[in-house]
Amino acid sequence: MSNKFFSGQRWICDADAELGVGTVVESDARQVRIEFPASGEVRSYARQGAPLSRLQLQAGDLLQDREGQEYEVEACTEQSGLLLYTVRNDAGVVSQLHESEISDHLRFGRPQQRLFGSRVDQDQWFSLRYLGWLQAARNARSPVYGLAGARVSLIPHQLYIAAEVAQRYAPRVLLADEVGLGKTIEAGLILHRMLLSGRVRRALIVVPEPLLHQWLVEMLRRFNIRCALFDEERFGNSTTDNPFLEEQQVLCSLEFLVSRPEVARAALSADWDMLIVDEAHHLQWSPEDASLEYELVAELAARALGVLLLTATPEQLGQSGHFARLHLLDPHRYYDYEEFLAEEKSYLPVAELAAKLLDEASLTSEEKARLTSMTDEDPDQDPELVVEKLLDRHGTGRILFRNTRSAIKGFPRRRLLPAPLPYPDEYEDVGDGVDSMIYPELGHEAWHSFDPRIPWLLDTVTQLAGEKILVICARAETAVTLRETLHKKYALACALFHEHMEIVARDRAAAYFADTDNGAQLLVCSEIGSEGRNFQFAHHLVLFDLPLEADLLEQRIGRLDRIGQTETIKLHVPYFEGSPQEVLFRWYEEGLQSFTSTTSVASVLYQRYADRLLEALNEPGRLTTLLDQVKAARQQLQADLVSGRDRLLELHSHQPDKAAQLVQGILDKEDRSALLDYMERYWDMFGVEHEPGPGQSLVLQTGSHMLHERFPGLGEEGATVTFSRSDALAHEDRLYLTWEHPMVTGAMELLSSSALGSVAVTVLAKSDLPPGTVLVELVYIAECVAPDSLEVKRFMPATPIRLLLDKAGNNLAGKLSHEQLQGSCISRDKQTVVKVIKSLEPLLRGLLKKGDAIADSVGSALARHAHDAMNQQLGDELERMLHLAQVNPNVREIEIQYMRERIELLQQHIMKTMVRLDGIRVIVSG
Repeated sequence: MSNKFFSGQRWICDADAELGVGTVVESDARQVRIEFPASGEVRSYARQGAPLSRLQLQAGDLLQDREGQEYEVEACTEQSGLLLYTVRNDAGVVSQLHESEISDHLRFGRPQQRLFGSRVDQDQWFSLRYLGWLQAARNARSPVYGLAGARVSLIPHQLYIAAEVAQRYAPRVLLADEVGLGKTIEAGLILHRMLLSGRVRRALIVVPEPLLHQWLVEMLRRFNIRCALFDEERFGNSTTDNPFLEEQQVLCSLEFLVSRPEVARAALSADWDMLIVDEAHHLQWSPEDASLEYELVAELAARALGVLLLTATPEQLGQSGHFARLHLLDPHRYYDYEEFLAEEKSYLPVAELAAKLLDEASLTSEEKARLTSMTDEDPDQDPELVVEKLLDRHGTGRILFRNTRSAIKGFPRRRLLPAPLPYPDEYEDVGDGVDSMIYPELGHEAWHSFDPRIPWLLDTVTQLAGEKILVICARAETAVTLRETLHKKYALACALFHEHMEIVARDRAAAYFADTDNGAQLLVCSEIGSEGRNFQFAHHLVLFDLPLEADLLEQRIGRLDRIGQTETIKLHVPYFEGSPQEVLFRWYEEGLQSFTSTTSVASVLYQRYADRLLEALNEPGRLTTLLDQVKAARQQLQADLVSGRDRLLELHSHQPDKAAQLVQGILDKEDRSALLDYMERYWDMFGVEHEPGPGQSLVLQTGSHMLHERFPGLGEEGATVTFSRSDALAHEDRLYLTWEHPMVTGAMELLSSSALGSVAVTVLAKSDLPPGTVLVELVYIAECVAPDSLEVKRFMPATPIRLLLDKAGNNLAGKLSHEQLQGSCISRDKQTVVKVIKSLEPLLRGLLKKGDAIADSVGSALARHAHDAMNQQLGDELERMLHLAQVNPNVREIEIQYMRERIELLQQHIMKTMVRLDGIRVIVSG
């Protein structure tokens, strides 16, 4: 490819053909800037090595101008770096056409050029190319697209929330499920689906500092989202004006964002499509004042299109905080705190009526009349419709999702096994600091030689012979020393896991622990061992020490206490009698009841009584009074939660029937055999070495004779992959390959964006066809080029049209399948290929013209069908939103306006669907 770029030249992006035909708008010594009007994109490329091909048509090629008029090229000349075509229209009139006048949606005949130039590929590449187009179209149309490819258990309420939120334009919602119900997974599913659909490109994820590693691992391992971790070092090392513009998905801490004004300014000016904020209840706000953190997030939320706020704190535990979070999502709707309180008060009777209706309790005539006035429906005639309309019209349901453990079943029981131990004399002078009191080992290098927790742990391991045990320590140095002692001194098979290890090393440690045959019985890890990892195959958790914050304790237990856990969880808790450790143990057991149950009030109680707890650690005599007060406060808060239970919100947050359909849709899509067959054929052709690995895995290695230097998603060190969801959940070091995984989509795009596999010649040695029969298999692509934000692929994805023409031009595609025509490929016999194509050239040219006419007709029908389906589906959705907007102010005007514009633009783009020839296979019966 020449690197001579001139303004006005037409180029095609080899890596993304769906962009359409681009026009050079600017170039300098290093870069070229190209506008793609069909897709609304403007992209910059480095001149050297850019994935671009000059659009230069040859005599005999067909083209269209910007008005849709078709021409046949007769000649092409170059003038000052730009091309001028001599063309003939259908009436035979010859004229001149400048390349700038060529349609942005041009279909161009590369396969024809390769065919008559006798440049053919192996038959397998042709098949892989065609099958890839078929699968890509199925993926785009699937209602579970973006949900099926994540490494997550198929938990209905999580899938329901993700599907409901991700279908909205620029969703702004509060994910408030109880602890352990998977808010991080819900947010990841939403982001994953919106990234795949193209409606989100730039996302900022803001979390508390201790949760950075959890989010980094979860996004990468579960959703294949590679987030750039931003901190002071990364920000300071950047040489650009705004470091946040260097990456598409950024993960950083809230503490970092408010650390310096220049960091905040850069984040605010970076144009985010999606903002995700975890632990949003930490953003302090009151009617009198707001924290710096809250004000910064409010500015970010105002500038971002979509916002996801995550919190486990329900509104009953602080209405001002609840209002503050809703204000971040929609400051126009929630602008006045007093008005919000009045509205909430008026909503309570509605929720109570809904609860009676859901419980099938008897309603008074007055209550029935009230329900009818609110919904225009008779509760006696159709109670389900009444509930559905209540869901739409009342409360914060549209922007708030909250599931509770009482409503979502499937969690295990917990059993506490405390182990009081004597306090070592060596710890008598540990100091007055909080860490020194609850982690006394930090001040003694030789603590492992006298600490009674180690012999206690050895006894516990002996008693639990063969059972997996997860051991969590607060600090990495404690975990390292403990593991070394157990391994070297007592020869225990145990793995180590802490934040100073590389992610690959952590994966290996987790895999060693998960191995049921030759793996470690123990995994000793630091606090991050309770973040972002799934160890539900284990049933024993040793809390070698206790964290000060209630949320961290729940995160630790949550590694085992998950939906799908098959046994009661045993919590082994050693502590030193008469020490601050016992104070902390009793705080959790008697005060918060955190060991035996999960409660939303634990973190609230910690915030309320943290100072008193620190005093009790210094003076244990204060503990009894403190615990009495904490118990009373906990009971009152829990009573408030029960009395404030919102059945409408619960139903809105999880509709079992719809969720079950999503689960079934994913299960139906999980055809492992088809994907395995496709990828094994692809690896064989490409030169990737693959062989069976442990369990249900395959081990991939770069081959010595690969087609290209790199294979999508495969590094030089190779990879272990699995096609099984259960295997992927148990072994997070293995790549979980689905039709949505970057390795798979990258492989398909490698073909579709190049010429490889676009032409083949096949000889059928054994066939029911008469000898000498010639068939031409043509694969056309009906393609609608439009901005990703419109999600045109949902209705009109790039769709393959397969034709099979005999010598008379009859289409036999319905009688003979693609698979029935596999024969001997003669691509390596160049002389025979040239001979066959030369002898058939007149016939082939005629059949190609007939194929073009048939494909155009089929493509037009596909476009009309897509147009009608879009109008029906989005028209119904717009009508519902307009109706809801009259009774529910949570429906934003921007959503309605976007829907109107989207329908109008989709109508225009879909009807401009073009059909282009993508592949030709000449089949000769021997």
